[in-house]
Amino acid sequence: MRKFLICTVTLGLMISCTEEDMSDNVSIENSDKENFETYKNLDLAMDSFDIISEQASLEVQNSSKSSNNGCISIDLLISFADNPISGFEEYDYYSRMILDYTEEQCQFDDWTGKLEYYVAGVFNQKWKDSAVFKNVRGAEGYTFDGYRVAEQDEMLSTETIKVFDVVIDGIITEPDGDSYRYSTNRNFLFENRFTAEEIITLKESSNVEGISQTYFMSSQSVEGEPLIYKAVCFNRYNFLRYPVEGSLDFSSSFGINFNIDFGDGTCDKEVTLTGDNGESIVFDL
Repeated sequence: MRKFLICTVTLGLMISCTEEDMSDNVSIENSDKENFETYKNLDLAMDSFDIISEQASLEVQNSSKSSNNGCISIDLLISFADNPISGFEEYDYYSRMILDYTEEQCQFDDWTGKLEYYVAGVFNQKWKDSAVFKNVRGAEGYTFDGYRVAEQDEMLSTETIKVFDVVIDGIITEPDGDSYRYSTNRNFLFENRFTAEEIITLKESSNVEGISQTYFMSSQSVEGEPLIYKAVCFNRYNFLRYPVEGSLDFSSSFGINFNIDFGDGTCDKEVTLTGDNGESIVFDL
């Protein structure tokens, strides 16, 4: 046993330190686990903003004509030549939806703020969408101001398997006011999409940077061990919260580095965290 300066990072990324008698293994494992949980909470909050993008996508696809009801406006088949927007140069037409929840009468499912959603290539292998979030607040109190772009990989996609590259960048703010720059590059492979047998394979590289204080953490998919999500494991959208296979490496600006292993495909929430010292702990998400 010896004296250690134990620093813990709370969800708000406030760092507090105390000097205690602890073993090397316990101090490293506890710090790793707390930082992983912090990162995972932010990641889950960001995933919830994807839901509103999906809702916008379905609204556009199910619309047969342009409309405007004050809170939601839809414009179908806008000519790029007449109304060019950045990133859609290879498309002749695109569709646009604007969700404006800034007014009280326009609040929708506890979402507030404004979303501009653009999509092209809906009915072929050239799908691309862009969602611009303007101070959008979700049901759990997190706010996102930034963008999300998804583009279908024409070369890798087939009739049954869809592959998308997704980029997200912006500022995410917690309910207590702490803000972080959140950015990620993701590659999604969807099998049997939107069915009870859906399987999602994900490779990602993500970063979280503190705005009000120095903080940095990144995650990277381990080569050959992408994250696997299975719809049969959990109730519909809940399965997106719990990978059942795959591995991520984490690093940080304060010297805490570790690996998270999500398992062998078994339908459970158990993960194994392994620190730089080679010691592991097992816990549930």
